[in-house]
Amino acid sequence: MIFAHFRTEINESNQFVIACAKEKKALLIDAPILDRRIPAFFKEHALTLSGIFITHAHFDHTEGLADILAWRKAPVYAARDTITGVPAVKKEEDDTLQLGRLTGRFIALPGHTPCSLGLIIEDRIFTGDALFSGSIGGTPDEITRQQEIQTVAQQVFSQPDHYQIHTGHGPSSTVWVEKNYNPFFVQP
Repeated sequence: MIFAHFRTEINESNQFVIACAKEKKALLIDAPILDRRIPAFFKEHALTLSGIFITHAHFDHTEGLADILAWRKAPVYAARDTITGVPAVKKEEDDTLQLGRLTGRFIALPGHTPCSLGLIIEDRIFTGDALFSGSIGGTPDEITRQQEIQTVAQQVFSQPDHYQIHTGHGPSSTVWVEKNYNPFFVQP
C-alpha cells in the first residue's frame, strides 16, 4: 500500500492519498484544494487517479474538487449524487470500493453532517470530521451530537485497536487511543 497525508491551507484540512502498490491505482480522500504536492506525489509513484472520496460536503473538504478534476478526471464518491455541482457516485454504508488489489468499505458517520461517510481500507479508517484525535466534529444540537458519538463508537471502535484513524483536521490516531482517551467516549 502507498499512503500519503497532506495538511492543506484550507482550514488546515487533511487530504490523503491511498493507493495499491501493485496496480498503482490511487484514491484521493477529500478535496479542499489541489495541493501542489499531490501531482508531484502521483508522478513520483507513477499513480493513476481512480477516484476521489468526499467524506462530507463542507467547503473545506470540497473547495478544490473542480481543480482536481481539471487536473485528472476520476469518479467522485460521496453520500450524495452531486458535490458542489459535480456529479458523484452515491455511496452508502457497507458499499465497497475496489482500488487495485485493495478493498475498502464505506461506513455511515452521521452527526457532523447528516451525510458524513467514512471509509475503512486495510488497517486505516478515514473519518472526515466525525472523529478527531481527542474530539469529535461539531454538531448543531445535542441529539445529533449523541448520534455522532453513538455511530463513531459502533462503526469505528468496533475495529481492531491497531487500526489507524485519519481525520479531516489535526493529527491521526488509533482506535485504541481514541477508545481509551477521547473525552467524548471515556466516562469519568
